[in-house]
Amino acid sequence: MEHNLIVGQLLALLTAACWAQNAIIYRHLGQKVGSDAVAHIRMWIALPAIILLTYLMEGIWFPVGLSARTYLFLLASGAIGYFITDLLLFKSYVLLGARESMVIMTLSPVVTALFGFLLFDERLNFIQILGIFVTILGVTLMVLLDGRRKQGGRLSDEERSKLKGLVYAILGSVLQSLSFLLARFALEETGAVSTNLLRNLGGLGAFIIFNVFYKRDARSHFQTFRNPRLFFLLFLAALTGPVVSMSLQMKAFTLAPVGIVTTITQVTPILLLPFDRFILHKKITPASLGATLLSILGVAILFLAA
Repeated sequence: MEHNLIVGQLLALLTAACWAQNAIIYRHLGQKVGSDAVAHIRMWIALPAIILLTYLMEGIWFPVGLSARTYLFLLASGAIGYFITDLLLFKSYVLLGARESMVIMTLSPVVTALFGFLLFDERLNFIQILGIFVTILGVTLMVLLDGRRKQGGRLSDEERSKLKGLVYAILGSVLQSLSFLLARFALEETGAVSTNLLRNLGGLGAFIIFNVFYKRDARSHFQTFRNPRLFFLLFLAALTGPVVSMSLQMKAFTLAPVGIVTTITQVTPILLLPFDRFILHKKITPASLGATLLSILGVAILFLAA
């Protein structure tokens, strides 16, 4: 059990590293061509890759013979996670910033851990609970201190954009928890990679309904990525995002409690701190630094609890 827990936590850390790379690329592409196009087209790129990975890892091209409930839960999980959550998150990358958005997403483990206990009887000890809440404390610092309004005056356009990005990130964190819990139900019946395949199909199906039949802007989305450089960046992000990182996370869910896995995957802001400081030349405020250090401490506590 302890060995599985440690492996599950390491897989969660690898997931966080993939998300850090994704956040940087998605923010850049979102500023260039729009977050909607990025979120949509990466699902088309990811689909053949996840089908091939399913065959290589599990020996099947597509999972058959599952219960109707499992198919329904996984398709819904993908629609919520890859479509609604990621549209919100990609917009927050552009409006708020990649690292700041990922700090807000650390709200997700609290909801996930609570429902993991209620639905799966995944009991956490005191130290594990402490680790989760220390991580979440970083969010409080960032929201209450780093996001303070300037004295005397209305919100500037930049502050309004950041506030909107904050709302998007919070909504995304809650919906992400819901999508993971739906996937966790299905993992009892199928493998981690095939679970991700069905989630991918659910997400892509939602994009097809929305962009092909409702907004009818799918053609313009595809044309946007005729630029070889932009397509290569999206191809790289699609492989490490919907394909590799989510397959790793689904596997981690089978080895460690869902609340712990979700918490560890939220250390992405730590990995993004050097990028913000040395590439974007952002000023790192005490609140941002405090949020990052608390995230490190929270994850360290979780590993010590293993």
